[in-house]
Formats: sequence, C-alpha cells, structure tokens
Amino acid sequence: MRNIETMRLMVTTVLAAGMLIGRSAAAQPDARPIPLKVAVSSYLSYAPFFIAEEEGFFVEQGLAVELLRVSSEAALIPALVQGQVDALAAAIMPAYVNVIARGGEMKIVAGRGHYATEGCAYSGIMARRDLVESGALETAADLAGLRVSTERTTTSYYRFDKLLSTGGLTLEDVRIVDLPVAAELDAFATDALDIATVSEPWLTRLRRGGHAVLFARASDYLPDFQFGYLLYGPSLLTDNPEAGERFLTAYLKATRQLNRDGKSPRHLAILMKHTSLDEATLEEACWPHLDDDGRVRVQSLEQYQEWALERGLIDRIVSTEEMHDPRFLEAANRSLAESGGGP
Repeated sequence: MRNIETMRLMVTTVLAAGMLIGRSAAAQPDARPIPLKVAVSSYLSYAPFFIAEEEGFFVEQGLAVELLRVSSEAALIPALVQGQVDALAAAIMPAYVNVIARGGEMKIVAGRGHYATEGCAYSGIMARRDLVESGALETAADLAGLRVSTERTTTSYYRFDKLLSTGGLTLEDVRIVDLPVAAELDAFATDALDIATVSEPWLTRLRRGGHAVLFARASDYLPDFQFGYLLYGPSLLTDNPEAGERFLTAYLKATRQLNRDGKSPRHLAILMKHTSLDEATLEEACWPHLDDDGRVRVQSLEQYQEWALERGLIDRIVSTEEMHDPRFLEAANRSLAESGGGP
C-alpha cells in the first residue's frame, strides 16, 4: 500500500514539473538568432561592420549576420528591393535614387562616411608630382586638357566635377581615361596619367609611389559632404523592422568604439583580416570620418541630386521622406542611450 502511495506521489510530482516546464517554455521567446544578409565592400569605410562582427555586437542583438562581399554595390540593388538581401552599404549613386523614384521599396536608414573639414584627408585629388612642383598646376583652372582617371558610376565623378566648377571648367574640358584604380600607380610613374580621384587606401599608395601628390582634399570643395549610406529593403522596412533596429544598434555601437579607440591594436587586427591591407598601410592611411549617431546629412542628398539631375543621371529629385526612414536610427540611438551609450 505504501508503495502504491509512493508511486502516485511520484507521478503527481512529474506531471506538475512537466506543466511548469511547459509553461516556462511557452513564456520564453524564440531564442534563435535572426539571419540577415548584408552587402558590404572590403574598404576602410566599412570598418564598423567588421568590428560589429568580430566583437560580437550582432550576436548580442540576437542576429546571425552574413556579410556579403561585393565589388559592385549597384549590382546588389535589385536583390535588396526583392528581399534577397536585407541591407546594403553603399556610396550615393544615381542607381538607387532612380530605383526609389520609380517606387522600389528601399530606403536610407543611416549615414556613414563624410568629408570632414578637420583631420586627415580620406578622399581627394592626386596629381602628377612634376606638374605641381613646376607650378603648372596651381588652381582648378589649370586642370584643363589634363588626363584624368575617375570612376563615372561613383562619387569620384561628382567630386571631380565639383572641383572643376571652382575653376570655371566642366568635365568636357578634361580628358577622361578609363583606368582601373590598381593601374594608376604605374600610369603616374610612366607619365601616362595626370590626375586621379581616389580614396584610401589608394591615396596612401599613390603618395608612397612618389610620382603623385595630394592636389586637393575632397573636403576643400565639398565640406562635410556625406558620401556613404546604409539602406534597407522590404525585409527590414516592412517584414521585420525590429531586426532592422537591432542591426543598426550593433552598427552604431561599433562606430562609437571605432571613433573612441581609433587605430588600436584590436582595430588594426580586425581591418587587416577584413580588408587584406597590411598593418603599415592601415597605420599610415586616413580612416573614414563617421558620426557617432549615424545621422543622415540631408543636405548632401539634396546637393547630389541637384547635380545628378543637371547631368541627366536621375529621373527626378526624390524627397527626403521618400528616400530616408528615420525610425530605425531613432530607435538604435535610444537603445544605446538606455544601455550606457556604447561598448
């Protein structure tokens, strides 16, 4: 009899425990990380993405982020709009202005690098050393007739056109040559090139080569212009905005760590891994200027669009409301403020 009572007590205890476990499991949210695909390039201005990955900031936000390395940001725009890629980090370009103008579900959610008026030059115009030292090239007006390497689909083209305008010139007044950036070093050395529009690390590499010098900083004629942005597609804008907030929180946390610690041994190691640049180049190069709060510099977007419309590169001017969704940035900055502001 005593054995039967003992058995009953054991069964009752097991059932009660099972009910408690069931209730506890039902009360717990799904702990599986949210998978995200984010398109980036292996350049210095993408440093916060690499830091967030290596420091575990994405995991901390419950995300499993796959960083997709791309050589052409414009080529990933259709994938972003179709939801095959969740986010895209890209310099401003006519392609995504036109996609938004035509109704594509894609919006800027944060700003990235800008041409700071103080500090080192991340982007600029490199010129043949002998042209500068001889006095043949002193002002933008002296650029007429020179051979220039610039990428037509990037902000380099815009930057150079704005510099020319300060000297009363247009792109029609120079000789544009199509050269891959890797070939510019030899082209300067053989006097086959006069001018190149470059950003780091090529600015440092060309300077090291000895045949080119910095003629103008981008900030000299485009002060505080914002060249880089983070864009979301429908998977984050509509389907899972909470994941978009979490991603941006991790990104801003990494940005603040980068701005605080700069070229620390830890950051040098991370960028050596993700950019394939050697330590000496990373030490010498100018690192991009990023805002702690990821602000979107609306004036830069307006300024660029006015130029692009004049050049026939975009269909129309896209309003700030059409192009920029501020809710993710607001939520991310609020989250970081509540948690102490950063790492």
